[in-house]
Amino acid sequence: MKFFPYKPRKYQKEIMEKIMESLEKKRNLIMEAPAGLGKTISSLVPCLSFASENDMGLIYLNRTNSQQKQAINELKKISEKMDLRAVSIQGRKNMCLLIENLDSLRTKNITNEEVAYICSARKKRSIEALRGKEEENTCIFFENFLRTDKKMGYDVISAEELLEYGREYEICAYELNKLIARKADVVIAPYIYIFDDFLREKFITWYSHPFKETILIIDEAHNLPNFCREILSSSISYKTMKLALREAKEFSVRDIDVINLIEIIIKIFEDIEKKIKFSENNDALLEENQMEEELEKNGMDIKFMEEVAKKMITYGEIIADFKESKNTLPRSFIRSAGNFFSQWSMLNEKWVKVIEKMENNIKIEAYCLDPSIASSILDSFYCSIHMSGTLQPLEEYRNSIGIDADMVIYPSPFPSQNRKIFYIDDVTTKYYMEEEMIEKIKSYIEEICSSVQKNTLILFPSYAIMERFLEKKFSLKNIYVERKGERQEKIMKKLDKFKNKGGIFLSVMGGRLSEGIDFPSEQLEIVIIVGIPYPPPSAKQYALQKYYDKKFGDGWKYAMEAQAIRKIMQSIGRLIRREDDRGVAIIMDKRAKRFRNYFKMERAKNIVYEVKKFFEVS
Repeated sequence: MKFFPYKPRKYQKEIMEKIMESLEKKRNLIMEAPAGLGKTISSLVPCLSFASENDMGLIYLNRTNSQQKQAINELKKISEKMDLRAVSIQGRKNMCLLIENLDSLRTKNITNEEVAYICSARKKRSIEALRGKEEENTCIFFENFLRTDKKMGYDVISAEELLEYGREYEICAYELNKLIARKADVVIAPYIYIFDDFLREKFITWYSHPFKETILIIDEAHNLPNFCREILSSSISYKTMKLALREAKEFSVRDIDVINLIEIIIKIFEDIEKKIKFSENNDALLEENQMEEELEKNGMDIKFMEEVAKKMITYGEIIADFKESKNTLPRSFIRSAGNFFSQWSMLNEKWVKVIEKMENNIKIEAYCLDPSIASSILDSFYCSIHMSGTLQPLEEYRNSIGIDADMVIYPSPFPSQNRKIFYIDDVTTKYYMEEEMIEKIKSYIEEICSSVQKNTLILFPSYAIMERFLEKKFSLKNIYVERKGERQEKIMKKLDKFKNKGGIFLSVMGGRLSEGIDFPSEQLEIVIIVGIPYPPPSAKQYALQKYYDKKFGDGWKYAMEAQAIRKIMQSIGRLIRREDDRGVAIIMDKRAKRFRNYFKMERAKNIVYEVKKFFEVS
C-alpha cells in the first residue's frame, strides 16, 4: 500500500489485504483487531486507495466526537503521501458560537433539536436582514459566513480546528463544516449522522457522493447495536406531563381536547404506578394493551389520542417560536408529549413499552428491541467495514445489525508472554452475594494488592456491588474510587494521581475507565475483574432475551452473554497497549471458564504466588 505512512507493524499488512479483498468483492467485513494493531490507519489506507481509484467517497464513523482525533491524525499523515481532503464533522450543539456567546441560551441540558430550532429561525432572520429588512435576534456568525470569502487552505481539518477558526474570525463554524464536507474525500462523523433518519437526510444534502458509491468504516463497532436501539427508542415522564399542563395554562391553550389528554395521561401515570410491581431495577413491562385500556376508562381511544397529540405538536411549535423570538430556550413540554404519543399506534412487536421508576418521577419508554431497523441503511452503501477490539461473538453482532458479511479475528501483535489471565474458581457474584462471599473476595483483593504492589484497576459489575465492598473498608492505601454520576473533571484528576503516584482504582465494567483510556507501561499492571458483568435483571433485558429467543433461538447469548464477553475483553484490554507493556488480569468468578473460547485463561491455584512469579520473570 503506497500511501501507508509508517513501517507496517505485525498483522497490519494482512488487515489491509483483507480489507482490499472485501472492497474488490463488494463484501461487508466484520473485523476484531485488538488494541495496538493500528486499526485506524490499516483501514483508512486500503479504503482511500480503492476510493480514489474508483471515484468513490469514504465515511468514517465514530460513536462520539472525542474519538475522531485518532482518525484525523492518521489522515494528516496519509495526506503527506497523497492529495487528500478530509474533515471531521460534529453537531450544531458542539459547533454553535451563538449558543456559546449568549447567556440566555447557554445551558448544559440544551438539546440538539433545540439548537437546530434556534439556528433555523436565526438564519431566516439573518437572510432577511442582509436583504435590508429590519430584524432582531439574528446570527452575526451566520451573516459573516454569507459575507466572507469561503476559500480556506487545508488538506485535513478537524471540527475543533474549524471551531477555533470560527471563533477567531466570528464566522459560523457549523456552516464552514458543512461547506468543507461537500468537497472532502473523507468525512469523519458520529454514528448519528448515518443511523438517525432525520439527520441522515440533512447529511445527504451536503455530502458529495451517493451512498451506493461510498465506503463506510464503523469504528468501535461493538457500540453500534445499543446505539441503534437508543435512537429508535423514546420516552415521556410524569414530570414532563405536569410541566406540559403548566405550560398550557401559562400560554393560554384553551383547546379542551389537549387539556383533557394531558390530565388523563397524568392520571394514568399515577394509576399505573400504584398497580405495577417493579423489578429490582425499578422498571416493568406495560401489558400489551394497558395504555389503551387506561384511556378507555377515561373516555378516550388511541386513535383520538394520536389526533390530539398532533394538535399538541402544533401548539408546541407556536410556543417554541414565541420563546425563541424572546431570546429564550425554545423548549415546549406540550410539543414533547405530542411527539411521543402521536407515534403510539405505530409501535409493533419490535418495541416494548416499559415503565421506569426514578427518584421523584416515573417515565414510560417505547424501547426498541431490534437495532437492524436503524442499521438497515447499511445496505445502501457500496460496502461497510466494521471494526473493534472487542466484537466477539462476531455472529451475534452480524445477526443483530442484520447484514451479510465476512468475519475475521486478528490476534494481539504483542508477545503472548506479556499478559496472563487467571480466574479464581471458588468465588462468584452470581445471585445475591452473602456477607461471607464479599469477605472472601475482599480478602483475595487485599492479599494480591498488598503482596504485589503494582498499579491496580479493580472493576465491578455495577456501582451497587462496588458500594457493598466499599462498606467493608479495604485495609489498603492509596485507593481511588469512580463514583456513580461523578463529573468527568473530578474523575480525571483522580486518574492523574493514580497514574503518577500509584495505587488502586475502583470502577465498574463498561464505565469510563474500562474503555477508551490508555494506561501505558507501569501506569497499570493488574486488572481485577470482580464477577461477570451480565446486564442486571430488568424489564428491558427480559424483553430482549425473549425477542432474540424468538428471532434466533438463543436469547441468552444475544441479550446477556455477548455484552458480558465484550465488557470483560474491554477491561482486560486496558493492560496491554504497546509492545513493552506487561500485565495480569484476574477474574474473580468461577463462571469465567465458560468464556475460554474467547480468550486464553488459567485457573489460579495460588493467585498471589502466580502473580508474583509473573512479575519476577519480567
